[in-house]
Amino acid sequence: MNSLLLVDGSSLLTTSFFATAPLDYQKAKTPEEMAKTSKKLMQVDGVYTNGVYTMIDKLLKIIKNQNPKYLAIAWDLNRQTFRRDIYPEYKANRSETRPELKSQYPLAQEVLKEMGIAQFIYEGYEADDIIGTLSNKMSSEVPVYILTKDQDALQLVNERVRLWYMTNKAEEMYEQVGLNIKEFNLPEKVFEFTPLYVHEFYRVEPIQIIDRKAIEGDTSDNIPGVKGVGESSVVPLLNEFKSVEGIFDFLENNDELTVKTMIKELGIKRSPVKLLTQSSDTELVGKESALLSKRLATIDVDMACMQDVKLEDLYLQINEERKKDIFKRLAFNSLLDSVESTQARTA
Repeated sequence: MNSLLLVDGSSLLTTSFFATAPLDYQKAKTPEEMAKTSKKLMQVDGVYTNGVYTMIDKLLKIIKNQNPKYLAIAWDLNRQTFRRDIYPEYKANRSETRPELKSQYPLAQEVLKEMGIAQFIYEGYEADDIIGTLSNKMSSEVPVYILTKDQDALQLVNERVRLWYMTNKAEEMYEQVGLNIKEFNLPEKVFEFTPLYVHEFYRVEPIQIIDRKAIEGDTSDNIPGVKGVGESSVVPLLNEFKSVEGIFDFLENNDELTVKTMIKELGIKRSPVKLLTQSSDTELVGKESALLSKRLATIDVDMACMQDVKLEDLYLQINEERKKDIFKRLAFNSLLDSVESTQARTA
């Protein structure tokens, strides 16, 4: 398939890790409980490998079944990104990465390097930004598919860029739109978001996803939004005024009666105007919070440090010998057994 697959490595590794972790480990709360139950995780010579194994297994299946011509993996370096410089509380609500998972990041990157797969990681940026920049640069040359569990990537979807959203509810989502998942050649547990389906599920255009987050906020990333204003108000406002800026332009340039009449015409039962227009010297509220939240939610699609990356740099050409060597070292025996059946190109 003449296409580019962009993979959020951090998302895929984390998903793979917890998908194969014992239930009692996942439920562990204290360091003592984690230490006790972590012994059940897949290991080789004391090195945790369950997440890496599952991640590589999934990638190999995609390479075999979907056969992308180009492939790149994007990684988060750490949580100290430009977004945290803007808003120190960004993602501050997240717990520390478990050590059994954290130790598998460099191992996964080593395995992918040995296989000859392109990888990108940059100080101050998230995997989302790398993916956004690559999709923006390359989509005019080839169709782009993004594999992640992160809904932030919805904003990148267009006619040339599709989101392969990893979810256990993929089959249910296809049924919701009247389709049978078995009719599509997709990776396991993936729903393919097109512009149509973004609108079907979120009731806005893909680029407006950032405007929804700007007002509704995002608890998973600790993006504040405008407290008290939810979907029932945001969606009709965005359908009418297209963006956060458009909403505030209307509110600031029309009298109270005109605004009240419009809110009623849009079918909004509980007016959000007071919450949207409030201001404070001590709290982050109203327009200030909305515009800050939009900056936090917006993926950078034009990273200056990636301007020299070309499509040819992402050409998928697996180094079979080095792949076999590292699989043997890590005792990835079942993956070794299936090496002959893969359709990956040999270096």
